[in-house]
Amino acid sequence: MVKGLLSGGQFLLEFIREKLGKWFWKRREDALSLPTQHSRGVEYLLAVRSEIADTMTVQPIDGWRFFVKGGKMDCVVDLEHGKCDCGVYAVEKIPCSHAIAAGTSAGLHISTLVCPVYSKDFLFAGYLENIYPCVGQQVEERTCFPPDVKRGPGRQKK
Repeated sequence: MVKGLLSGGQFLLEFIREKLGKWFWKRREDALSLPTQHSRGVEYLLAVRSEIADTMTVQPIDGWRFFVKGGKMDCVVDLEHGKCDCGVYAVEKIPCSHAIAAGTSAGLHISTLVCPVYSKDFLFAGYLENIYPCVGQQVEERTCFPPDVKRGPGRQKK
């Protein structure tokens, strides 16, 4: 379709389709070019939290549970269920500094503690679909009016 022949509504839809197509392509390429296993934001959080975790002391309770001292509060970390007393790990599914300290103490790599949803593969899969132009499709021409809005009962509020 030639943009000069499009009506106002069709031009807007074509503009949105074109913009989304560019965004999807750029983000798909960015996801493929990531040098790490996780997105840049997650890698940054892990780096900051790892520095804090280095200052903490860890006492093992059993194979999966640890008592971690340091930071703003002392916490019990359960690596098996992805929980920490601070609540950050359970909500974000990204290990808090307590969980990183416990995982490092247990000999686990930090990336294994992060939920797979934050992986580069999931990021790429989110932008996998292509957005194709509408070639040869005719859009029905209609005039759209705003909805009828009735004023509520009572005096109008200022």
